[in-house]
Amino acid sequence: MSLKAKRLEGKTAVITGGTTGIGFATAQVFLAHGAKVIITGQDQERLNSAVEKLKGEFKSDTIHGVRADVRSIEQLSALAETTGKLFNSHLDILFVNSGVAGQGKAFEEFDEQEFDFTFNVNFKGAFFTVQKLAPLLSNGSSVIFNLSTVQSRPLPALSVYAATKAAGRSLVRSLAVHLAPRGIRVNAISPGIVPTEIGKHSQDFDKTKQLIEGLVTATPLKRPGTPEEIANTTLFLASDDSSYLTGSDIYIDGGYSA
Repeated sequence: MSLKAKRLEGKTAVITGGTTGIGFATAQVFLAHGAKVIITGQDQERLNSAVEKLKGEFKSDTIHGVRADVRSIEQLSALAETTGKLFNSHLDILFVNSGVAGQGKAFEEFDEQEFDFTFNVNFKGAFFTVQKLAPLLSNGSSVIFNLSTVQSRPLPALSVYAATKAAGRSLVRSLAVHLAPRGIRVNAISPGIVPTEIGKHSQDFDKTKQLIEGLVTATPLKRPGTPEEIANTTLFLASDDSSYLTGSDIYIDGGYSA
């Protein structure tokens, strides 16, 4: 990566779900471009490990870890309080990245518990993450949602997951209008197939693996994406290079949605 121009110099960022995968790769890119970063995670041991890795890589104390479950309003409020203290009540970038993968189940197989869990993390969690941290956002700041290409290309095995991401897309549009008077931009990225740790936690890993293989076959570039490729697009939305972009959704999917 060329660091001739650090695109986030002096900026502050919060990345939810930043211990692995796309969130971790985005933290690396943000730190490399000069930002001060807070990452969150549910598991304290994994969170500590991620922070130590990032500190070791960048030889810097500009990275912090805060334990937070996005399903908990109390923990999100605590995250906002801690962010305010660490960043002097000034937040430039919020990457709403926490989420759970689709279960690869048919519509008829889903039960209420699974439905509620998926919506509570992917949509309710995203909604209240922004609500609790919005008071810290400054003029010219950027909010970025991590959605998915499946929101607009239906798959029978991902009906609930896709619905949470479609709800997120609608929320991006609403928040873009709502926060515009404060000079805050709200956009989204919609990755295609990007193998990360999140897929390994599927209740039926074999079925999920088969689903992924089928999606890769349907992708024009015939390969999955990498967390680093997604992070580089997130960097664009976080930086001033995207200063006239709001309410948008960038598909990063190797041509799958096309």
